Amino acid sequence: MPPRTITTVLDVARHAGVSPATVSRVLNGRATVNRESRERVTTSIAALGYSPNPMARGLRRGQSDTVALVVGDIAQTHFAELTMQVQSALQAKGLDLMLVNLGHRPDRLAQLFERAATMRLRGVVIALSDQISSAVKPQLAALAAGLRVVSVGQDLTRQGIPSIVHDERMAARQAVEYLLAKGHRRIAYVGRVRGSAIGSERCRGYCDALEAAGCFDPTLVWDEAFRYAAGERAVHKAIDAGVRFTAIQAASDEIAIGAMAALKDRDRTVPDDVALVGFGGITMGAYMRPALTTISSHPEQAAMHVATLFDERLDTRSAVLVRLPRGLLVRGSA
Repeated sequence: MPPRTITTVLDVARHAGVSPATVSRVLNGRATVNRESRERVTTSIAALGYSPNPMARGLRRGQSDTVALVVGDIAQTHFAELTMQVQSALQAKGLDLMLVNLGHRPDRLAQLFERAATMRLRGVVIALSDQISSAVKPQLAALAAGLRVVSVGQDLTRQGIPSIVHDERMAARQAVEYLLAKGHRRIAYVGRVRGSAIGSERCRGYCDALEAAGCFDPTLVWDEAFRYAAGERAVHKAIDAGVRFTAIQAASDEIAIGAMAALKDRDRTVPDDVALVGFGGITMGAYMRPALTTISSHPEQAAMHVATLFDERLDTRSAVLVRLPRGLLVRGSA
């Protein structure tokens, strides 16, 4: 088959008997085109089957319609769900999404910051649980000076970046207070603390509740990754060491599910022997048996706010802070 001919703005202009500039003004929705010329252009577009080339348009204006979403680890359910919601919300605004998965490697973040200016991106969304190192903060500041940058999860308003966050510390405190009210005093915390901005906030909330109750024990803080295997490993290790605990506050639902598997392996019943609370409200938790008590998450709301912050009519020179609520979803595990 012969190659398909690509219709250009010049072809539309010739067909309509107008200038290419007039065609561009019609395509961009400008009101400076008279009714007769506008109708001729729209008729020619339909007759020729013209479709605007977003890449060419981006080259002309020096910016594409693509937003880069930078996530810490796409294997974590939280980031996978957030990616899906952000893609949908940006698509509704006519924007495309480019996923950048760091896999917890800070060098990849530095590489993105170096390349972002030449990629003609519309902007960058940073969704990381890991702390952003001081070494790349100057690059981040330079990037935010030239592009629209939004943070999801971490408060970067001090760096002049609009941020969408949950109150991690308060949510963890309220969950642990719920366990305390149920009579538990030996409550373990399992989750990443060192190197994790979000994990450390959740751990602070856990500590706040237990210190206020006068029963904080640092040996019950188990610093582990946000993965199923980490929760399983932590529980086996604690039981083997003879550590006493009657409840677990996990820093993610994946950790909680891994811990539940280990408790089952060690003939501990949930919630009778050990109560269990997760973090994040992933779908799988509702289908565990017992169903997982957890702290809710709202990726759809976060995505909606991301899309709003990429509205070209919005002035983002002031770094707005959006706080999303979290709530305790009480189910069968606690």
